[in-house]
Amino acid sequence: MGKKLRKKSFRKSIKKDFAFYIILYISLSLLLGFACSQLFLYKQNQIRKKYYDEYQNKIEYIEGKPNTAYHYYNDNDVKIEIHYSLDILTLFTPVDRIKSNILGIASGVVYPLSFIVCLSLISILFYKKILQQPLELLGAAADKIADNNLDFTIHYDRPDEFGRLCQSFEKMRSALHNNHLELWRQIEERRRLNAAFAHDLRTPLTVLKGQSDMLIKYTPELSEEKIIETAKMMQRHIARLENYVNTMNTLQRLEDIEIHCKSVDMVHFIKQLRDTGACICADKRFVFQKTQYPSLSFGEEDLCSVQIALDVPIILQVYENLLSNAVRYAEEQVTVSTQMIDNNFHITVSDDGAGFSAQDLCEATRPFYKAAGRPDQEHFGIGLNICKVLCEKHGGFLKLENKNGAAVTAAFQIE
Repeated sequence: MGKKLRKKSFRKSIKKDFAFYIILYISLSLLLGFACSQLFLYKQNQIRKKYYDEYQNKIEYIEGKPNTAYHYYNDNDVKIEIHYSLDILTLFTPVDRIKSNILGIASGVVYPLSFIVCLSLISILFYKKILQQPLELLGAAADKIADNNLDFTIHYDRPDEFGRLCQSFEKMRSALHNNHLELWRQIEERRRLNAAFAHDLRTPLTVLKGQSDMLIKYTPELSEEKIIETAKMMQRHIARLENYVNTMNTLQRLEDIEIHCKSVDMVHFIKQLRDTGACICADKRFVFQKTQYPSLSFGEEDLCSVQIALDVPIILQVYENLLSNAVRYAEEQVTVSTQMIDNNFHITVSDDGAGFSAQDLCEATRPFYKAAGRPDQEHFGIGLNICKVLCEKHGGFLKLENKNGAAVTAAFQIE
């Protein structure tokens, strides 16, 4: 806490910088004005002193009587006491009189001039030191964003208002950049979906076209049994086309799903996961491992409830998909474990089957992917893709690996 307060107390701000430059401006203006004024007065006094010295050669002052002197006339011994009021300017030559007047005026005018000069210099210095860099950075960033160029960063070190503004601008740029990448990802994903969908549609459409052509051409010659068999085949492929369409609609709706997290009692939720797994894996041996969670171990009935925020329907949909895949490829056993890691809730579903191939690990989460050598006509290869999208919607991820068989970990961020 002490370090935070100390850091906050030394935080720079434009207001403090502005106050510093104002004080500097006033100080420099007064110092410059005083120095120049004294210089001009010194020059003016130098001119006056020259005439005082020259006049004193002709005037003898009476001690104790200022402005009083004796004046001697030629060779006579008569001296006259003269009282006078000396105006030294009357002795100046025209040139010295002009110089003296200019220096006197300059000694007074130099103060406002010094304020004007210092104001200009301090303003330029304040702009160069405080304003120029952040304004140029923000202006260049705005131009790049206007040109749809988001591949840059805004770096400004000063911890003042402009520094915080640049940080906010960088956050905005980063968000726009991420949204831009996400948009391109969605477009690319949609393109791949359409390509995969078009590819998989060719087979049933080809079959239907061939069967319909045969019926049109050979119906009078075909037996009733053959016609019924052909009609059933066409019906199966029509149903397959309907499933394709429903699958595409499901994938289209995934992008629009919103996550709604609610507080969940972990003891009850873990029990729900175990019961769901036991139901789906009825044909296999189902093992639900001890939960790895701070102060929470399933089976301790008197345990105080732990509450976390999750979207339970989304998690159950992913969980059921993973269990269905595991049951399909397991030899004898399906294993489930849960744990909490870095504010994420993890569910790992593994089986004792052949596991993932190297290609599966890279591409199994792509839509309509089917592993080589496993031509399953009843499944379109979108289960793991749906799980991946839902995990990412929930702020998590989907991880595929081999652990004595296939193992899939679904992570969901806790809010």
